[in-house]
Amino acid sequence: MASTAQQPKDEPATTQAEDEKQANVRTIPVSPPTGGDGALQLLAAASTDGSIDLEASRRLVRKIDRYVMPLICIVYFLQYLDKIAISYASVTGLRQSAHLHGNQFNWVSSMFFFGQLAFEFPTMRLLQAFPLARYVAFNVTVWGIILASMAACHSFAALMVCRALLGVAEAAIVPAWVVFTSQWYRKEEQAFRVGVWFSMCGLAQMIGGYVAYGVATHIGGDPSASLRGWQVIFLILGLFTVVIGILFFFILPDSPVTAGFLSPAEKAMHAERLRGNEQGIGSTVFKKAQVYEALRDPHTWLYSFWVLAANVPNSIATSFGNILVSGMGYSGTRSLLLVTPLGAYELVALIGLTYLATKTEQRLLCCIAGHIPSFVGAILMATTDGAPALVGYYLSGGIPIGWTTILGLTSTNVAGSTKKITVSCIQTIAYTVGNIISPQTFQSKDAPRYLPAKISIVILYFFITLDLCLIRWLDIRENRRRDKAREAEGEEYIIRLNHEFFDLTDRENQEFRYVI
Repeated sequence: MASTAQQPKDEPATTQAEDEKQANVRTIPVSPPTGGDGALQLLAAASTDGSIDLEASRRLVRKIDRYVMPLICIVYFLQYLDKIAISYASVTGLRQSAHLHGNQFNWVSSMFFFGQLAFEFPTMRLLQAFPLARYVAFNVTVWGIILASMAACHSFAALMVCRALLGVAEAAIVPAWVVFTSQWYRKEEQAFRVGVWFSMCGLAQMIGGYVAYGVATHIGGDPSASLRGWQVIFLILGLFTVVIGILFFFILPDSPVTAGFLSPAEKAMHAERLRGNEQGIGSTVFKKAQVYEALRDPHTWLYSFWVLAANVPNSIATSFGNILVSGMGYSGTRSLLLVTPLGAYELVALIGLTYLATKTEQRLLCCIAGHIPSFVGAILMATTDGAPALVGYYLSGGIPIGWTTILGLTSTNVAGSTKKITVSCIQTIAYTVGNIISPQTFQSKDAPRYLPAKISIVILYFFITLDLCLIRWLDIRENRRRDKAREAEGEEYIIRLNHEFFDLTDRENQEFRYVI
């Protein structure tokens, strides 16, 4: 009998109970469907008996980590830093230079996400139609050019146009990073890797604050300088992003199939490693049926609700972070430094909790635990002022563990190439809508405390925590249902050989089990 899932040599393939289940299961060879997964190409190109040496597998993971992770971390670092640059600009002269008044800065902040929202569905198709890394590299380079161009904006209209175009250019990043993660790592490896690249948001918050403080101190205080502080910030970040985009184009492969840094034997081993993911490395064939399934799947909307609701308060970390801290009684320049501990807490929380989730195999429970201090922090922000409110602000840095978890679950628990991209794009739409709403909750009439916005944060943090509990309950219930259905069929249960690489969805593939 052929094995349905290959395990590293010298490592127990299954527990005794699982062995007994496998004994009652038949595996039959079938022809792969049209539009199957790219992993089939890797297996066909190399002679392999399906076994994997444990030490060779570890060396391969380390090699992938060294080659793939640094660049995707740098780009994710830049996309967040470029996004929050508007917050640094707000306290280094942008509002005065562009003659912004009333709630115009709110709309400049929101406009980025209108652009991202408008381009999300085209992005869904383009990610499959073009080589993944090349398409992303093009977008990174374009957004760097646009960000640098913002240094020339001296009006509300010009800022609105540039922010909208910036959103269009960044629309591909989150869906693409979910695909990258699922292409290169086994599902038990994905949570920590997502945590690592997403923690770059915290690092960006820290480093960006220090850079902006240096610019504000040495350039912002010089009346004879030809450029204002906000212009220097946009130029530095934009031009650096262009350089990284060009490097991304030439260095990162589009998929394991085209990875020049892997030998044919390593590519075949990589395909075998991913067999247990029950979803392969991706197909370039667009399948309408998978789009429809994504729209009917309750997971799509539970994930998207979390993303929408959690991002309505997101302005406390992005566009309104410095303004909010200034409203606690600190100067604008000092606020550039005071926002940096938020990034430090986010960095530690993300890496620590995703590492714990990997070790305990309890992603959602660790995520829920990470939400509790943030909920307490939201209450502190709404009910106190000064130092206690600032501590509450820092504790809100734990909420991104939920975004990391949702991204990780999308990578792990959503199978089918078109379905995965569809779900990722719907989440990004939810993300953009939440961020469009977010600046509007900070109305100028509520300054400097913005109490209504803070109260809404407390309520939303409560509901997103409940949402995570519901996701976990649904996944546990569905896994148990599939286990019982398999046991009920007994010897009549049939597994198709190489079914993992047929680009089946998580609903179509009854061997698929949801990670919790």
